[in-house]
Amino acid sequence: MAAAAEEGEGVRLLGGRMSPFTMRARMALALRGVEYELVEEALHPRKSGRLLAANPAYGRIPVLLLPGGRAVCESAVIAQYVDDAWGGAGAGAAILPVDPYERAMHRFWTAYIDDKFWPALDAISLAPTPEARATATASTRAALKLLEEAFAARSNGGAFFSGGGAAASPGLLDVALGCFLPALWACENLNGLRLLDDDATPLLRAWSARLAATPAAMAVMPETEEVVAFTRFLQTKFGVAGSK
Repeated sequence: MAAAAEEGEGVRLLGGRMSPFTMRARMALALRGVEYELVEEALHPRKSGRLLAANPAYGRIPVLLLPGGRAVCESAVIAQYVDDAWGGAGAGAAILPVDPYERAMHRFWTAYIDDKFWPALDAISLAPTPEARATATASTRAALKLLEEAFAARSNGGAFFSGGGAAASPGLLDVALGCFLPALWACENLNGLRLLDDDATPLLRAWSARLAATPAAMAVMPETEEVVAFTRFLQTKFGVAGSK
């Protein structure tokens, strides 16, 4: 895809600071040590011409804008592109595993997170009825249980989904799920829930604390209070009553 670019511009990321999908792309860029400029796409009733030109297929953020006018769209695709484009000697930590099967598993569970986990988590706070909220909560817990099992299988006893020892760095699956941690914590705060706990998801609970303490996450994750306020804004925008 092509997007307008001015002469002399470096790498830019079209997105939003509160967007979890933008956070995913930013964490990937941080892991590979790529310098970039975050270009905020404001929340408007209509999508900007800049965004529609950069991502005509979906018209959504994030979009990685490259020198020369090229654009890479969709956060999971961006993360994998960053790994390919800025790999090699002297680069930051690899995002995708070397083993082909493990690479496939990271891609599979990333798709599951986007298709199943995130819609369920998002619906807890934005569901139109208490019944719908309860259904979304149950679906979120079920998804986290599967992801707990995926962590046990993929991490091989390591600190992250990417495996390795205590000094290992996060990989694709870590940033794929980790970008939603601020939203998950805000959801817990707003709805009086404990979605990650020591009984049902002890591995993910410990992993979430480790990931949040990494430089790549600390650089991009907003404070929980900010996400709570943003969620309340969305509830008002869509006419959804929050939990009591």
